[in-house]
Amino acid sequence: MRTIDIIGSIDGQPHYDTAYLDSLLSTDLQSLIGGTAFMGRPGTLLHVNQEDVLKIRSDLEFSGDDARAWLQKTLQNERRMAVHHPYKTWLLITDARMHSIASVCPRLKPLHIELMSAADRQRNLALLTDAFRLYLTLARRTGEKLDEGLSNFAVSSDGQVYYLDDEYYAWDDFVAFSIMLGVLIRHFTWLDDAFIDDLGQHLRQLLQDIFHDGECVRIVCAHLQPLFMPNAHKEHLLKRLVRVLLQPSPASLTMEAAANMAKPKPPGRFFALLADIHANYSALSCVLDYLKDEQIDEGIVLGDIVGYGPQPKECIERLQASPFQVIKGNHDHGIATGNTSFCFSKEAGAVAKWTIGQLSAQHLAWLDALPLYIRQENWYAVHGAPMDENYFYAYVYLMTYQDNLDYMQAHDMALCFHGHSHIPGVFARNRGHDVYLTNQAVKLSPYQQALVCPGSVGQPRNGCTKTQFAIYDRQQRQVNFMQLSYDNESVATKMRDHQLPETLSLRLLKGL
Repeated sequence: MRTIDIIGSIDGQPHYDTAYLDSLLSTDLQSLIGGTAFMGRPGTLLHVNQEDVLKIRSDLEFSGDDARAWLQKTLQNERRMAVHHPYKTWLLITDARMHSIASVCPRLKPLHIELMSAADRQRNLALLTDAFRLYLTLARRTGEKLDEGLSNFAVSSDGQVYYLDDEYYAWDDFVAFSIMLGVLIRHFTWLDDAFIDDLGQHLRQLLQDIFHDGECVRIVCAHLQPLFMPNAHKEHLLKRLVRVLLQPSPASLTMEAAANMAKPKPPGRFFALLADIHANYSALSCVLDYLKDEQIDEGIVLGDIVGYGPQPKECIERLQASPFQVIKGNHDHGIATGNTSFCFSKEAGAVAKWTIGQLSAQHLAWLDALPLYIRQENWYAVHGAPMDENYFYAYVYLMTYQDNLDYMQAHDMALCFHGHSHIPGVFARNRGHDVYLTNQAVKLSPYQQALVCPGSVGQPRNGCTKTQFAIYDRQQRQVNFMQLSYDNESVATKMRDHQLPETLSLRLLKGL
């Protein structure tokens, strides 16, 4: 004898009775065929009528008590996620001592079917925008993501888009979402320039409204650019989407265009490498004054202008007046966007919040507009690590340098300048033999790949209390690591005056 135990619905209201569900279970099983309205993972059994779909998860096997506990936990989680149809109801079906996990939901129209026709383009645009909103809002709110397949989204009779699947996954910073956009472009034959323009504008606004972070658009575009397209027309549409997403402001240039924001004069012999200033104006001034005396007016600042230290405004304005190129670090990003909860220690987060209050809207906009990386013919510069898809979170250190050298080799990249670790040195590869070099002067000519960190201007962490930077000699293909004394005691005093965490003042004085 079959019994049906109704566990509950998403909205907490009763929408089905056991007699109706028993009649629905008596219908023939629906075949699952790819590309049709009914698809699913192996082990999914569907009973369908004109109004509802009952799904049995035969891949889940529990005892009665375990099944009930799983159902209660899943229902609670889905209420928190708020992406399913409010009528979706979880069931426990018992038949011949077998317990089956099941759910029932109104029959919705799958998005991959609804979007096949180009008859109503405005409706198609609205449906895609709603699906993207559902996906991105969940990611921002919970740190989890939905399955990106359009068959996992469906529209109700009143035009609302819902999620059909039962699974969630860890958020991956737009990697799978960008792939979803690529699949969309490849799959639908009716897409044209006008629709891509509208889609890009809607998506750009969505990203801004949900994440309040201009970096998100650039990260999506960085993931989109290398995607495979099957023909020239699809490649054109992909590139057009990237252009539309990056249209609105100077901060929204393509990565290659950002690299050319300042057209350099013909390169000289010496090129300065600075990283991790961290609002230490005394150290920054010491380095810039030295470079000016040496008549070195070419170079790059490898991110983290602000954070930790007591004089963020002064550092920004000094760099704005300098001839050097500047890229974005994770502290610059967090402070520019106000997102100080991700990848920040308690102390770093506290200083980041204090820093935001010290900067004008113009200072914050300048930080936000910094490029994520710069790539020239002979070198690549990034704050974090060359293989990091987010550019400023991953570290180059003993556990990761070989993977980064592998990445460089695979991407025809010979020389990478990076910061983030605060420790000067060179990881290099010569015909498969890897070395770590910390000499005062390191010749790069013997190596096919080299990762160069100049150390930190404002907060060294290798036991040195002097300010650290490097000068690259293009003629000799040599990196010269530099150290200069400055008044770090006065900087620590300023930090204490502003009641910044004492651990950061001590780190400055100990170089650790």
